[in-house]
Amino acid sequence: MVSTSEQVVQCLEAHQSFIVEAGAGSGKTRTLVEALTYLITSQAGALLARGQQIVCITYTNVAANEIRSRINRDPLVRVSTIHDFLWSVIGGFQNELRAGLLAANSAAAEDRRILDLDISGVPIVYWQYPRKWNEGKIHHDDVIMLSAWMFSTYPKLARLVADKFPVLFVDEYQDTHTTTIHLLLDDLVARNAGRMTVGLFGDHMQKIYGTGVGKVERADLVVIQKVENYRCCPAVVDLLNNLRPSLRQVPMGARQHGSARFFWTAPGVSRPVSIMREQLRREGWKESEGKVLMLTRRAIASDLRWPDLLAAYSQRGSLSVDDLVSRDDEFGQAFADIEELARAFNLGRYGDFLALRAVGRGPLSTHVEKSAAASQMAQLNHLRETGTVGDVLDFVWDSGLLRKPGRVLRLMERIHTADDPARSARDQSFLESLAAVPFSQVTSFERYLNDETPFSTNHGVKGEEYENVLVVLDDTLWPMYKFEAVLAGDTSRTQHSRSLNLFYVSCSRARQNLAVLAASPMSAQAMEGARRLFGEGNVVELQREA
Repeated sequence: MVSTSEQVVQCLEAHQSFIVEAGAGSGKTRTLVEALTYLITSQAGALLARGQQIVCITYTNVAANEIRSRINRDPLVRVSTIHDFLWSVIGGFQNELRAGLLAANSAAAEDRRILDLDISGVPIVYWQYPRKWNEGKIHHDDVIMLSAWMFSTYPKLARLVADKFPVLFVDEYQDTHTTTIHLLLDDLVARNAGRMTVGLFGDHMQKIYGTGVGKVERADLVVIQKVENYRCCPAVVDLLNNLRPSLRQVPMGARQHGSARFFWTAPGVSRPVSIMREQLRREGWKESEGKVLMLTRRAIASDLRWPDLLAAYSQRGSLSVDDLVSRDDEFGQAFADIEELARAFNLGRYGDFLALRAVGRGPLSTHVEKSAAASQMAQLNHLRETGTVGDVLDFVWDSGLLRKPGRVLRLMERIHTADDPARSARDQSFLESLAAVPFSQVTSFERYLNDETPFSTNHGVKGEEYENVLVVLDDTLWPMYKFEAVLAGDTSRTQHSRSLNLFYVSCSRARQNLAVLAASPMSAQAMEGARRLFGEGNVVELQREA
């Protein structure tokens, strides 16, 4: 039988574009790296003589660094995100970029069009912030849009790219924007037959983000299916095959023992996730080696006991929690600094503790100073456990343990001046709600952010793997998902495909043991589907706490 890597090599030698459909745990990245290694080994001389490079497009910078490290950062291969690569190609054609921007502006809806847009002589630059076309500043989506327009309008540009980059790989193709896939296959490959080869590596069943192309079906691509599963035990592989009959995987690892079970709860059972976790711990599951996957942060907040913190931020808008998570709000970094200050002191890491104290305070040189610092930290620890967010923030700022961040000062100034009364009222309401939150919820939230708990969202673990995984299904959390439809096989539901992909990704994270808990009611059809997917003996009722 010809291996996946051998099939890829055959396509490369025939200058035939292809797609590697690699199911979860199949070693997709290994196959991609083997293909790159083959090209480096066999064609380096010819490519270098012609001044050419191989391109490998990745979805994230983290993935780019991983691939670079696995090919020893060979300069023959250019590894980058799609936006960085395309900008490197089109960024030098300033006149054409200005023409493209003007064309896009003219075609825009009237309420989004910039009247009398004049960018004559204005340098077009790509930056990470919202677009400012009148200043020549474009954003991520603009790079894709302008690249497609330029390749279509100036066919010579496509020939120049093919001459410079005869082989281009796309990692995690399913997450790549549809416009990008069409750009690569229609504007580059189709117009340069025999001169450029594109290889797509990924898995359409692992498309769980909104903007990705998902499944790519084209007659001009050779489909190579990778059927091995090196990650999961046979029981989990059987479940994955039942979820996805079109790609039957074969377990290849040494794991012969493991489990895949489905648990359901009778109506009225409170805190089923806590009961489930306790049962699994009694069975010997180590949460330090596993994950509890839930659909939303709201569900995690309920189990980890920071619902009031979430509620305070949620009143600011749908993206406010994301800002808190990324420390891109007024208080996120302050919370992180307070917790790290306490952790450093409590663990005796006094060098780190001193470095975190307010800038310019200097070392603790006398016994009196050390005693005062210890007293302050005792107070802080007490407030962290018993006080509110307002209590703790007032203490750390009034005592000088930490400096008040500039963003907090600007927020308070905005409230005080009330230049925008409506916004000031919203800010004041948020501030009051946040100040009343028990600070213990902040501590719990920080532990979650620092990966000190087993909890994560289903979307947050794509590409990762764990010894034991508990997947919690709750159809009451997010109307975009309906896992009951997946279990029942109800393809008429608009959420079916989206939910199936996320369920497949979540279950395939487990190496040894998988438990799926239905925390919301399931229909008789869904329960019958669970028995079909997991096996009759693996569908059991969760026992109430004694």
